[in-house]
Amino acid sequence: MKALILSISTGQGHHAVGAAIANTFESMGVSCTTMDAYEYVDPKLSKLLSKGYLISAAHAPRWLSSRAYNALVKKTSPSGKLSVQQLTSRYFAWDLNKFVQKDKPDIIVCTHVLSSIIVSVMRAHAWTDAITAGVVTDFTVHPLWEETRDIDYYVTPSELLDFQMARKGLDICKILPFGIPIKPQFSRKTDCDEARRSLGLDAGLPTVLLISGSMGHGGIDVSTERLDALSLDMQIMVVCGNNKEMYRKLKRKKFKKRFDIYGYVDYVDLMMDAADCIITKPGGITSSEALAKGLPMIMINPIPGHETRNAEFMLNNGIALYATNSFPLEEAVFSLFKHPDRLEDLRATIGLYAKKDASRRLCEFLAQKAEDRTAAVN
Repeated sequence: MKALILSISTGQGHHAVGAAIANTFESMGVSCTTMDAYEYVDPKLSKLLSKGYLISAAHAPRWLSSRAYNALVKKTSPSGKLSVQQLTSRYFAWDLNKFVQKDKPDIIVCTHVLSSIIVSVMRAHAWTDAITAGVVTDFTVHPLWEETRDIDYYVTPSELLDFQMARKGLDICKILPFGIPIKPQFSRKTDCDEARRSLGLDAGLPTVLLISGSMGHGGIDVSTERLDALSLDMQIMVVCGNNKEMYRKLKRKKFKKRFDIYGYVDYVDLMMDAADCIITKPGGITSSEALAKGLPMIMINPIPGHETRNAEFMLNNGIALYATNSFPLEEAVFSLFKHPDRLEDLRATIGLYAKKDASRRLCEFLAQKAEDRTAAVN
């Protein structure tokens, strides 16, 4: 059995989801190919899209980004056949189909709405009979999902997104609310004291994990200053990710509290087990990982659009705190640690929404559907 994972380079989250799915398929004996759909067809356009996303996320006025997203997300029906969206998608689908006809995958999973549109076009033209699925990688339904009506399944982080999916005109019978696929280590738990010993932390001290987004944005230096000024006694792990400049800046900084500064790490799962709460931008992947760990969140600096809506989802369902200008980070941390029972209340509520082993559930489901289709044909 063969699986094809199609992503698009806008941030690292879509690739991370693809990697989690590919690793799960391979552990099941399914041969897996992972590909950036735009890069395969037009590397220059792929690079332009990736750079454009990074620049807009870091520098575009927040009001402008928010208005643009809100305008796009209101669309509920597919574009016309001669629209730029449809013409572009058919061009990409035609070119990508050359690879699909040669490789003949039994399963195609798309971790970005743009790759999902391409595969939807391919299914509409009967260019492939593979079992197809598109993964919604945030706790909201992004713009353009209305263009994907011909794929077989939609993977969502929660059944609570059914309302938005239906409003987009999508068939809710196709929805698989398995959760966002994440690495399996986030579905496992290490004892808190053991995790703190492994990281060289004080086992008896309240512990906070502060982590920036995959692109290194999020005003993490300002957050450290606010935490350091708090009267609460605590220790803080700070993950700067790929932001080397921020890492160097914080390593030089003198703090009153204990701050352990990290660059890129591949053991965030262990750090989550050691922490009492996480302070982070509300990206879909990081949020899913924290939920799977049962870790209370304080959300900061969301990118306007999908991350703002992630924050609203978490806040409205009582599974996280949201630091704003009128409820700043230091006040959110103070309120959370002032009443320790609140941490436990959050953990209990998180248990209602956490989706563990999403990748395994999805891969087993799709593999079974592919087997059933093959059996029916034979």
